Amino acid sequence: MRRSFFKNSVVYLILIVGAVVFSMPFVWMASSSAKVEGELFGEKLNILPKAPSAPSVSPYIADSDDSGPGNLDQALLGKLVELIGRKGFQLPQPVADNATMEGVAEGVYRKLQRMLPKDIWAEGPEKLVAEADKQLDIATIRSIFRTMYRRFCLGQIRVRSGDFHVQELGVGRRFSERLENETPRTCSLADDGEGTVGFAVVQYNFEKSNRVILTQTFDLDFDAAKLQWIRLQMQPDDSWHELWLTMEKLGRRYVAERPVVLGETDWKKIIWRERGREDYSTTMKRDWCYLLRDVGRSESYVQDPHKLKLSFELRRVGWLKSWWHKITYNYYQVLEQIPFWRYVRTSLFLVMANIVLTVFACSLVAYAFARLQWPGRDLCFMLMLTTMMIPKQVTMIPTFLIWKNLGAYNTLTPLWLGSAFGSAFFIFMLRQFLKGIPRDLEDAARIDGCGFLRIYWHIMMPLIKPSLAAIAIFTFMGSWNDFMGPLIYIADQRLYPLAFGLYAFAVEVENNPVLSMSASLMMTLPVIVIFFFAQRYFIQGVTLTGTKG
Repeated sequence: MRRSFFKNSVVYLILIVGAVVFSMPFVWMASSSAKVEGELFGEKLNILPKAPSAPSVSPYIADSDDSGPGNLDQALLGKLVELIGRKGFQLPQPVADNATMEGVAEGVYRKLQRMLPKDIWAEGPEKLVAEADKQLDIATIRSIFRTMYRRFCLGQIRVRSGDFHVQELGVGRRFSERLENETPRTCSLADDGEGTVGFAVVQYNFEKSNRVILTQTFDLDFDAAKLQWIRLQMQPDDSWHELWLTMEKLGRRYVAERPVVLGETDWKKIIWRERGREDYSTTMKRDWCYLLRDVGRSESYVQDPHKLKLSFELRRVGWLKSWWHKITYNYYQVLEQIPFWRYVRTSLFLVMANIVLTVFACSLVAYAFARLQWPGRDLCFMLMLTTMMIPKQVTMIPTFLIWKNLGAYNTLTPLWLGSAFGSAFFIFMLRQFLKGIPRDLEDAARIDGCGFLRIYWHIMMPLIKPSLAAIAIFTFMGSWNDFMGPLIYIADQRLYPLAFGLYAFAVEVENNPVLSMSASLMMTLPVIVIFFFAQRYFIQGVTLTGTKG
């Protein structure tokens, strides 16, 4: 009894460890899809994504989850703050307080952990600060500060007409004056710049209100009816708050269908436009494009055909919604940049066609090999088995030439019609299963007047359902993940299945890892779900193949 319990415990432990080990790639892919690019290339590797901060005040100094040897006590923290001051570093005005300088000192401390040898840390704070004084300069401190400093900045606002006339709005005014601040208690605008590029820093405090509203009515150089898009240059502050746009023109009001999420810290060009015919195109790239929805007409809205009113509303989000924004952030980008759902429809068509043709063709041929007596049956079966020993690379070019001469190049036909000729492995698998079915069932059906086809359809097919389910799963996985077939036969992007479409997407985004992980996860999930619900049939179909009685 004890031996049996110990044996079962060991088996279950091995199974649990194996499940954890083999699930790690999927866990890594899922967690990476919820990260921003900087988290993958940081100095510390984390499996789980970093929690969004959702700060109530900006600009701010971001917390870091880096850790290292030693503890930063208050005495050492104070000495590092003094060292930073002696080097001539000064904080910008929006964050110029003692607590923030301590945040910079913590960043310097983490930098020193990676720079200084371990023996320095054991010699006390005085020796450590003296060595840090030699290693650090003002440029290094500023570089550390820039990696921690977060601010929300608004740059140029441009519009373009249908005849490609581009106009920058608010030219001649300072950036802080291009938008009127309707929430002065919550927000203020300050001019700043990098080199020759100017912008306005949005300094908000959501402890007083949950919204910031910036609005302005601009003069247009062209008729507002010709407006094609509005483009804003902005730098998010990694707060994951929401930025909404409302537009008024020609007596109508338009509201963004979804918000711009202030994730990451890189400068971005955000484009808003009304929904048009191009949005129903299945291949057009929609890179960072947000659609505007017409919400109605009113006499109070801007009527002048050469005026345009824009209102930017910054809304605070809580920790739950900030997590939702971070998890879905990369998926929205994937869906914007590729015609994902067209790829899915194409793949589903190929999957269904291949499954139906493979199951029907293989079961019919296997029935003929297993249950019917005809001249040359065994010889034909051996010839069929020998085809399994021919590498697919050998027949690739001849097969391509055949389909090309039939006029099927750049069509989906070669990707599904070949299944009508069956698969040698699946035919062999079904033949072994059919040979195990008792002859009595077949003889009884003949006595009742059934022919070969009725016996095949009404007797044999219901009995081999587990094997057919296993074949359907194998076919689904092969067709869903097929990359080589579309690469050889498809040139039109409108015909791309999902596997090849995601490859083209990866090339387009220069193999951006977080976007590639998100797209791959969306492709992998259907396979996992189907296998989870169909694993009983899969295991039963494989284990019963070749059994007798």
